[in-house]
Amino acid sequence: MPCLTSTRRAALIIRLAKREASLVIAEATYDELLANPVESYRFDSTEGEQQTKRRKVADAKQQVDELESEIDSIRRRLNGTGVVNMNLRRSR
Repeated sequence: MPCLTSTRRAALIIRLAKREASLVIAEATYDELLANPVESYRFDSTEGEQQTKRRKVADAKQQVDELESEIDSIRRRLNGTGVVNMNLRRSR
């Protein structure tokens, strides 16, 4: 893995901060959906109609998982412990 330049490292730190802020929002959304699992609501009166749709709990959980894995990936890059390829020999 090549060494990180100072500009690349700064860009990764900014990206990490943004992803962590997004994770806080996504976790709050997930907690709210768990507390109130209604997916759609429709109200029809004689004067008008209102309708709202909410995100699904599974979609929110998937987004939280994706953000967590991306944060882990960025941290590994910053620490220099990313994916490493190794060739292993087996004795016969």
